[in-house]
Amino acid sequence: MTTRNRHQRTGLTILIILVAALLFGLPLLMRGIGGLLIVADPLKKADAAVALSGDKGERIQEAARLYEQDYVRTLYLTNVDVVTVRNMESDANDLGFPYKKIFVTEAVVSNTVEEAKAVRKLAEKRQATSIIVITDPFHTLRTRIIFRDQFRGSGINVQVRPVRDHWYRSNTWWKTAEGREYTWQEYVKIFLYQFGIF
Repeated sequence: MTTRNRHQRTGLTILIILVAALLFGLPLLMRGIGGLLIVADPLKKADAAVALSGDKGERIQEAARLYEQDYVRTLYLTNVDVVTVRNMESDANDLGFPYKKIFVTEAVVSNTVEEAKAVRKLAEKRQATSIIVITDPFHTLRTRIIFRDQFRGSGINVQVRPVRDHWYRSNTWWKTAEGREYTWQEYVKIFLYQFGIF
């Protein structure tokens, strides 16, 4: 075998190894990227469930499950606008929350940082000692970072829980445009928050 043939075979072998590593390694890497965003604190009883705004009702459904299972006694909603809040209150009531156990933040909010600040004020006003914040799986890491940061020194325990049976999965997120968009947005927003930009 000539030196040239030997180099060609070596090059082909390296190429095969690289392609195999890519085929087998890429899904593991992508799963890890999605999995890092999903956190779920151990579920313990709390004074209130906090259903963050911005979804299609799954967060309120999750809060209603926790209420039904006796994990929470009340529901906190974040105020984005009058119509949205009324719809959220109505949905929560339909799912089993009595209106007298539903409370809305005073401040109008437009992002997670504002939600955390508004929820802290409401929780302190209601003398809560613990809350369970419910959001989409891909949003849980950023929610935990922001809420624990904004609740520092309050004495209020913050648990973060993802919506169950959600479409976002760590092992499939990259297969849809929606999954890719939300994943990369979360990493960018976490970076911006950590550096005080957002």
